[in-house]
Amino acid sequence: MKCPYCMKESKFVSSKEFYGKDYGSNLYVCDPCNAYIGTHKNSDKPLGTMAKYQLRELRKRAHSLFDPLWKSRKMSRSKAYRWLQKVMNLSSEEAHIGLFDENQCRKIIRILEARYRKEKRVRA
Repeated sequence: MKCPYCMKESKFVSSKEFYGKDYGSNLYVCDPCNAYIGTHKNSDKPLGTMAKYQLRELRKRAHSLFDPLWKSRKMSRSKAYRWLQKVMNLSSEEAHIGLFDENQCRKIIRILEARYRKEKRVRA
């Protein structure tokens, strides 16, 4: 996998090599850019696109707001991803936070924060 920032080939490393602990996954890493992406368990299939610190933090924030939609059982996981696809105007292949750029992350964060504020007002 090429780093999207410098276009050089990234390193493929185990989670044990990268974190010092084996999580049963691997990573694609570009040391000069401090960009990386994890893989699905025991595979070389990336979870999204490589990201630098700022984008990784935005993706974490987006997931922290998105995941409760389906983890709370308010909706199924597949329904939550269909909702994400609709509100972000994306195809099913594109509707994954691990593929989002910074602007897309900021947009879904705003949408989800507004949704939770509205839900809070309705309950009050």
